[in-house]
Amino acid sequence: MSRHKSPPSALRILVACSPTYRNRRAIMEALGSIFIDTIEQQREYYYYACPAIAEILDDGMFNRSVFHELTPGAEAAKAKALKFAYIVVGGDDAFATKIVSDIGGPDTMLVRLT
Repeated sequence: MSRHKSPPSALRILVACSPTYRNRRAIMEALGSIFIDTIEQQREYYYYACPAIAEILDDGMFNRSVFHELTPGAEAAKAKALKFAYIVVGGDDAFATKIVSDIGGPDTMLVRLT
């Protein structure tokens, strides 16, 4: 008799930065740290478009095909349903609070960028 093994669920990570946030290095460090902490897990990456993440993807620092773009506000229900394990957020406190309250869950880990 063989045992059927359920496929592992993916760990979902959202990068959300305000339009004024410019610290590319902080984003890359946060994603690198999450990658190392979750090396044994399958991951899915999502992002809200902002200049800093656009520069990272345009420069080829991360493979664009690995990241899925979401539209803030318009896809809030979809984002909430994804049950992100991590939300990496950069920008002012009001922006961060709105993102976390809109799509964060009780088990979501917040990585707050400065």
